[in-house]
Amino acid sequence: MKSFASTPSSKRVPFTEEVMADEFERLLSMGYSLPGIGRLTRVFREIDCHRGRPDFVALAHGTTRFFRGKSVSAKSAGSLVLSFLHDRAPRSAEYLAKHSGMSMRTVRSVTSELVTRKYALETETGTFVSNPERSLWKIQVWAFELKIDKPKRAVFQAQHYRSFANRVLIVVPPGQVHLYDKYRLSMHRWGIGLASFDPIVDEFEIHRAARPDSAHSRRHQAYALFQLLGA
Repeated sequence: MKSFASTPSSKRVPFTEEVMADEFERLLSMGYSLPGIGRLTRVFREIDCHRGRPDFVALAHGTTRFFRGKSVSAKSAGSLVLSFLHDRAPRSAEYLAKHSGMSMRTVRSVTSELVTRKYALETETGTFVSNPERSLWKIQVWAFELKIDKPKRAVFQAQHYRSFANRVLIVVPPGQVHLYDKYRLSMHRWGIGLASFDPIVDEFEIHRAARPDSAHSRRHQAYALFQLLGA
């Protein structure tokens, strides 16, 4: 990790990324309604979400826990099966095995736990549907990428986070905001927001709002939520 950022088009940043991240974590965890973000119920730092490891992932709704104590492989299998389930389109165990590539034994084990946890319902014919009253898709997932330099890298990483996050925000020092002007169209296309944060004076400001949208991949969103809710 660099000690300080220094680029020809920006002023020297008088703090490290680690200091910025520590103070930003404190800000996110205070429980206040932040401008342009709202109130977050849970905040996680550097959690692997399959399509990237954001500096922070946060949930805007939902505090229940799923597959707590289960292995990563169990969470991965559960998220994959759940991504195929819909509340109005029953899926058989054979269908789930065929489309997931998992064995029938694994599918039966996963669907049993999904039903037990009430994330899925079993029909009279033995098929499975998602439970609309306990839908993971109602939980809003935020991903935050902090950078004190390398704006191109930040945008690239933020695009990956859209696979599992409903909203993505790049957070930079105030003096770095203008460096993202050249990426405005790309960020708008992906719904990526931009904010500044100064950990020295504790000032946070939204410059471009993160556009709320469905995650691009149900599977990746489910995997991320299983990682977070099982933490």
